[in-house]
Amino acid sequence: MPVDPVTGQRLPYPGEPGYEEAMAANPEAYAAGGPPPPGGEPPPGGEMAPPPPGAEMAPPEAGAPTPDDIARLEQEEAALEQGIMAETAPAPEKPFSVQAIQTLLKEFNNTLDSFAGEDAPDLEWVGAEGGNKWDAPLPQEVFAPLVALNESLKLVEDGAFFDKYGLELEALTTDAELRKATAGLKKMGKDKKLIEAMRAPIGPEEPEMEMPSAPGTFTEEEQVLASNMA
Repeated sequence: MPVDPVTGQRLPYPGEPGYEEAMAANPEAYAAGGPPPPGGEPPPGGEMAPPPPGAEMAPPEAGAPTPDDIARLEQEEAALEQGIMAETAPAPEKPFSVQAIQTLLKEFNNTLDSFAGEDAPDLEWVGAEGGNKWDAPLPQEVFAPLVALNESLKLVEDGAFFDKYGLELEALTTDAELRKATAGLKKMGKDKKLIEAMRAPIGPEEPEMEMPSAPGTFTEEEQVLASNMA
């Protein structure tokens, strides 16, 4: 705090009445500087230097997620992905019949059982109560599994089965196209090679390790080389 060297009284800070006169009369007192008063400005030369880059206070670290948090996030992510896939379903040229949609889903469940080799949980969808028409794109309970099936077909046998059975999802706009997709699902469920490929683990096979020759034995190439040198 700047003070008058003669009287010992506090001198005014910048912005206070009489600051300029006091500064001109007592420059040494202001050069010494001092902490600014509460709510006031620092004296000339007494400004505080800004913190160095990266020295800002970091936010408090949140606690580690619990297993319930992880499970909830996974469910939300799966629901989000399913919703995104359902949003890509094409609009129908005219309302679907509910029966055509349910027949398609039933055949999908049968095909899924064939791939799994057992009775897998059935996917279900119930249309509008009391209605036999569905005037909207295929519901996500139906369309999203079809998208997932197409993606699975791309992963087996270098996409050969996708080329053979891949569903034209963008064409599912009429009951006739739904019946065509239903027939395609039925063929998939009877293709033994496809079923075997779908049951096989996905990923590159580990190369087999070549066993070394027993001590004192020669390979066929070594035996031929030895006979030529004899």
